[in-house]
Order: sequence, then structure tokens, then C-alpha cells
Amino acid sequence: MARHWSELVPWIWTPNWDDMKNVAGIVQFRKTFDLSSIPSECIIHISADTRYRLYVNGQSVCFGPAKSHLGEWNYETIDIAPFCLPGKNVIAARVLRYSPRHSGNMSFIRGIIPGLILHSDNLEISTNETWLSKVDDAVKILAPQKWDPTLGPSLLVVNEEVDGTKETKHWLDVDFDESQWTPAVKSSMKVPMVPILEPRRLVERSIPLLPEIPGRFSQTLARTSLDSDTAERWDLLIRKDYPLQIDANSQVTVVLDTSFLLTAFLNFSLQGGAASKLRIRCAECFEEAPDPEASNPFARKKGDRTDSSGVLIGHDDFYTVDENLGANEGACYEPFWFRTFRYVELQIQTAEMPLQLRGVKFRTTNYPLEIKTQLGNFPSTEMAKQWDISLHTLKNCMHETYEDCPYYEQNQFAMDGRLQILFTYNLSSDDRLARKCMQEFYASRRPDGLIETHFPAPFPVVNIPYFSLYWILMIHDHMMYFGDQKLVRRYLGTIDGILDHFDRRVGENDLVGRLEWDVWPFVDWTPEWSASSGGDFRNMATPPAYHRTGVITYSSLIYAYALQKAADICEYSGRHDTAKEYRQRAECLNHAAMTHCFRTDFLVDGPDSPLEERSQHSQVFAILSGALTGKLAREVLLRALTDPSFVRCSYAMSFYIFEATRITGLYDQLRSELLKPWSAMIRQNLTTWAESAAMPRSDCHGWSAVPIHDLVANVAGLTPGAPGYSAIRFEPRREYWKNMSGTFAVGSGTVVLAWHPEGPVEFTSSFNCRVELCETDGSTTWHEVIRGKTVTFFIS
Repeated sequence: MARHWSELVPWIWTPNWDDMKNVAGIVQFRKTFDLSSIPSECIIHISADTRYRLYVNGQSVCFGPAKSHLGEWNYETIDIAPFCLPGKNVIAARVLRYSPRHSGNMSFIRGIIPGLILHSDNLEISTNETWLSKVDDAVKILAPQKWDPTLGPSLLVVNEEVDGTKETKHWLDVDFDESQWTPAVKSSMKVPMVPILEPRRLVERSIPLLPEIPGRFSQTLARTSLDSDTAERWDLLIRKDYPLQIDANSQVTVVLDTSFLLTAFLNFSLQGGAASKLRIRCAECFEEAPDPEASNPFARKKGDRTDSSGVLIGHDDFYTVDENLGANEGACYEPFWFRTFRYVELQIQTAEMPLQLRGVKFRTTNYPLEIKTQLGNFPSTEMAKQWDISLHTLKNCMHETYEDCPYYEQNQFAMDGRLQILFTYNLSSDDRLARKCMQEFYASRRPDGLIETHFPAPFPVVNIPYFSLYWILMIHDHMMYFGDQKLVRRYLGTIDGILDHFDRRVGENDLVGRLEWDVWPFVDWTPEWSASSGGDFRNMATPPAYHRTGVITYSSLIYAYALQKAADICEYSGRHDTAKEYRQRAECLNHAAMTHCFRTDFLVDGPDSPLEERSQHSQVFAILSGALTGKLAREVLLRALTDPSFVRCSYAMSFYIFEATRITGLYDQLRSELLKPWSAMIRQNLTTWAESAAMPRSDCHGWSAVPIHDLVANVAGLTPGAPGYSAIRFEPRREYWKNMSGTFAVGSGTVVLAWHPEGPVEFTSSFNCRVELCETDGSTTWHEVIRGKTVTFFIS
């Protein structure tokens, strides 16, 4: 049997490493090798625990490994031949190791032991004891204890405090004096004659490498009194790399502006300025100073995000220039991990020597999504902004996983992921990150039948049971857009386990009862549900009825909705009896919700709730689950969306309102009202969509990119009519886009649409399909569409 390459070479690490000592640390590795000529190809496989950046002859090659979990630990396959030279070469890696014994960075899993592994078939550079290593004592990853509580919980932990005097200069150079470095040692759990495996099972990366695209700041905003000449020189620095000198024994603070929020690796090039101190604060926006007495630990006061009379609240990095640096010697500082920012506040305190800034730059990095949905001739500036901001939001929340937000957490949540993936399908045929997401949650299965709420995660985390139901919706979406039956069948057992978890909590009244004691029954971020009782965040974002009895209307309705989607999945997989069972369960739940929670005109939030406890959530999911239908559903939803006494849905939950209005026929009547929250954010000068109105901690949350789906599914009117988009449901709303000309991603193919006022609709598909055309009067007709042939639809 052929052996996997990882069995041929050892993992290595630096000797005498103490994982208990710090939350994280950086180790440098290097190895020289000789080449008589440059090979046409030199393929290597590389991985590390926890993160690495690879260099060949001083040039950055790639960074990784792609985030995942111990059972599917990623490695990258790279051709390093383009970086090689005739003669002596050096390959090096800088590895950031997070301790499994400290809570820092909740989005990076780490194994019980650290390591670096690299394999090459045709060069003698595979990892072994001939590699040299050195702990980078210059860098300290700031511990959670140094986290600013204004920012909420310390979930990311990537910020650095760097002492330039301790930096190893020129260690990436071929001719560096490595005599003081230490030979690496094997880092393994294996024991002879004992069947112990390494803590990480290596699998090849399933997503493309993330690009690093050079970018520049757009302007500087003075935070101290700068004369016009100095302000101009700052602008020349950031735009054209003109050197800028800061006098000795002086302090200056400036704010660098990118004009829009982004995720990027920062880079600072310096000369001289021995012992100068830099404080680098990355921030999403300007805001009011926080209220220290606020009961909500996530509360922030944000208005116009560009109002520079406010304060910048954010993560800080600290860099002290080498105290022995000569006036003509250069230095460079680049934080290991990318930062999220719209503004960077740079505070510089020089010592006895002037400091010269020679470059302040960044390289943006995101998942390289190929966007096929291309639109022109937007009918309004407002709609164009909604589209562009939505794209920008989604992009910034896509890296090696889908992320709730790039600034605070970079965690992949099942509820967030369901929406972000669906928005991705509206834009592209690339489902690789979506498949990775589905598989990672599948790998997170728990003994109670649920999946983890966010994953990958290095430690057990508080579970939100409802998020497991959104994972089922995620699988259903992939079925409808791509029709991969093998993928769907792989996850059937996990779907069954999730649904069984909720079934075991159905009480005598046929409603879902109280969840386990250690979970968070999170429903939505709303002002009414955001107070934290007793300082426990698990009391937040939940209707009051849950705290009294453990029974809320939403629990049963979201469960019924997921049962119906699971039934569709079972039908598609040939499990017809199970599908029937799931639909019967859903029908029973819907009946119970109407019996115990409906009060003449609407559903209250729990069977014991007074009339004052009413939310849009209960009405919306009653419609989605089929508990409310027909005229009654329309009347209830219209009241819930126009009566201010109902607790309102957040930006993310508004997606489900759009779905409910489409079902009830209220979309046209309510569309302008539903989009007002996004218009309000535009007026506040956001360049990405915020987390929620009630919880404006994060200014970039992928779940809020709802306008993408609205424009594609509701305005252009394109949704799957059958699994794999084998049929297309086409219900265009031409009144919102008078002159349409666009290409749309539909599963693995595309559809080109064109129409003008009073004229027909031109419809061209890149694949053979059946189209269900929905007329404005509610009637439908079916049409066979041939690949590449334009069909003309005359819509009344």
C-alpha cells in the first residue's frame, strides 16, 4: 500500500518549547539548499500548527494552512520553482503557534503539540533535524487579559507587542549567519509499537489560495495640529511612498483613511528613529465614546461612521524600533495576521533620533470568489450602493472560512453561514467554500445530535441549538442550487440527529420545550431582548417567555420549518417514508403553535405570553412553516410589519421577512419599507453592512448582505424551481428595474436577462432547462429553454 507523504517526513519544532508559557508565540525556521540549475517544477506540501508564512530566498510564497479541524488539517501544495535561483537558496517559514492551554483566538484550532511539516520529492528540503529554528522573542501576542473590554469578549487575540531590538535581522537572506540557531527536533505523538496517530490528519486544501493585492490609503486625517505642508507630506507618503521625517523627541498622531472597510496585511517601512514607539490602532469607524454603565456589554454608540469628531475604538499593535538602529538603517514591521480596518490611527513617539517613514501600505486579502452575476444600468444610485456595499460586506466575511465578522471574531457560525452561502450562490458558481463549511459543521457533531454553533473552534463552546436547524437549511440550499445527491446523502444521518434532538424536547402540548441548561437559546439581536440578566450573555437575544417556562413559539416554528426542508432532502434522496414522517411532525407542531400561541389576530411569543409579548419573528416563521396560510397569513404579516408594538427582526432575520412577503403576496406593497434599514446605513456612511441596529458592535457582518438575494431572487426573479436548478422559477418584477441588462449565476450555469419598458423579456440560459414563468396575475406557464438560445417572454 502506498504511503501518504506525511508518513515519510516528520513534523518538527524548536526544542525546549513551553506551550504553557504564553497564549501564542512565533518560531522561525530555515534551511539552505543548493541548485546547479532551476528545476522546471518543484512541488512541495506544507502545513503547520497553528499558522505559517513560507518564504523562498526572502520572497513570501504563501500563507496557511487553511483553517479547518484536527480530523481534516489542511496542507498546501505549492510549486516553489519560480522562487528558486541557481546556486545557494534558502527556504524559511515563520510559524505562529497558539497554545491549546490558553483561550486566545477562538477561530483557530490547534493540536496538543506544535509543528511544521514540509515535503518535497525532488529537493532535499523536507523537514527533519537539518532544519534550523529560533524562537522569535521580539514578538509577544497580547494576552486576553490586555484586551479592551469596550470591544466585547476577547475572541480574536492577534495583536502584537514587538521589540525591534530583539528582532533577528536579515534571517530570510541566503547568507545569514545561522550559527546561533538551534537544530529542529521531531514533534510527534507516535510511539514505537503503539497505534497512536499524529494529532492532525492531513488533507489537501480544498479552496484556492487567498490573494494578497497591494493597496494604498486614500488620505490622512490629522488628530494633532499639523500644518498644511506636513499634511501634504503625509499624503505623499501614503500615495507615492515619498519619505516623511518625524523629528526627534516628538509625538504625532494621524489617522489613515482607506475610504472603505477592508481586510489586509499592514506593512510599515522605516529608517532610523532608534527606540521610537509606534501604536497602530485599526478601527472600523468613528463613534461616540462608550457608556461604561451600559447593561449590554456589546452596546456601542454609532452614527455617521465618518464623523471625525468622534473616537476610534479598536485593537492596538505596538512596535518599538531597534534601539541600536543607525540613522541610515532600515526596518520593517508587518503584523503576522491580517487586520480589518477602515481607519488606522498611527501614534508615533520618537526618541533621540529622527524617524523616517518610507512606506505605509497594505495588501488586501479575501477569498477569490469569481462573481458571475454582473449588472449594469442600475435604476437608482441607492440600488447601486446597496448592491456594491452588499458585495463588499460578503467579500470581507469570506477568507478560509465564512466569518460572522472579520474584525471581532472571524468565527464561522451555522446561522450566519447559511445566509452568506446563499448570497454566494446568487453571485457565483463557486461552491468550494460552501462545501468546506458544510463539511466542517458535519465534522463538529456532538453526542446530543447537534452540531457546534461555530466551528472550527479550539475548545467546546456554548451551543445555540437553533443554529443546527439553519445548517439543515444550508444543505437544502445546496441541493436546490447544485443538485449533488452524494453530498446530500452524506449528511442525512446528521440531519436526522439534529431533528431528533428537538423531537425529544416536544412536550405534552406538542410544542418544543426548554433546551438543555448549558445552551444559549439565542433567537435574534433586538433592543427588547438585549438586556443581560445577571451578567450572563445566555439571557440575551431571547423572548421573555423562555426565561419563564422554556417554551417559545419560535422554537416550534423554526423546528417545523427545518422539518419541511429535511423532508425535501429525504424525497430527493429516495427516503420517502422519512419525508412523510417529517412532514407529519411539522404539521403537528404548526397545529400546536396555532392552538396555544395564536391570539385572535397574531401569535404571541409563548403559550403563557401576554398580548404585549409579540414579535415579527413568530409571525414570519409561522408563515414559512405553513402554520399561517392564505388571507390570515397576509393580514397577520401586514400587521406585524406595520405595527411598532411588535419586536422587529434584525438585518439578518429580515431575510426571512422578505421570504414571507413573497409567500403572502405582500412583497410589492412592503418592499420599500423593508429596505429602509439599509438606506439608513447608507446615510450613516457605512461601506459594509452592520451586525444589527440593536447591536452595532460590528460594522461588517455577512449575514446582513440581504440586498444581494433580494435583487436576484425578487427583482430579477430567479430562484431554483427544482434541485440542481434543473428547473428555473422566473418571476421578474420589472417595475423596480425598468431597463434590465444583466448576467446571473444560477447554480453551475448562468442566465442573461434583458428587458425594456413595454417590451418583452429576453431570457438566455447557458444550459438546457425548464422555466416556470410566473405572470403578474399569479398564473404560471412552463417553457423549454435550449442552451444558448434566447427566448422571448411577453409578460403582462
